[in-house]
Amino acid sequence: MEVRLNRRGMLFKIARVVTSKLIKGEYSFPHVAEISAEELFEKMQTGQAYLLIDTRSREEYRSGFGHLPDAKSLPLMEIVGSLGSAQKFKARVKELEQQFREVEDFRDKEVVTICPGGGFSLVAAEIMAEAGFKDVKSLAGGADGWFKKGYPTTKETEA
Repeated sequence: MEVRLNRRGMLFKIARVVTSKLIKGEYSFPHVAEISAEELFEKMQTGQAYLLIDTRSREEYRSGFGHLPDAKSLPLMEIVGSLGSAQKFKARVKELEQQFREVEDFRDKEVVTICPGGGFSLVAAEIMAEAGFKDVKSLAGGADGWFKKGYPTTKETEA
């Protein structure tokens, strides 16, 4: 199955999710499941098929504490942050479409979104669900919670 979002569709879906939830002050995503750092670490030990999507900026992904092992960088935070510039946003959406195609094999598998503190990853999970991904969860507490627990990270180049 192919990702069925054209640029206009992707732009609309991202803008709709962001504006309807964040700008209106609705920070609740009741239909987005969360997974704790402990649960995710356990899952990593079992070798189950899942996809980790790190939504932080590319710079955050590469620096500081690094990122979770095998996490793929899909900087949705940068894309949403570019909403003020139509030209920049269109370029980011085009990039996002390509990245969604690269993770197409995980459409029916578990996907875990990651942000710094766990809030934006809820938005990212909703965006992924809007794009047709079936089992999307948000990492509760985000990357910061993961790092504070002392779970493994890596600083390898962008995945």
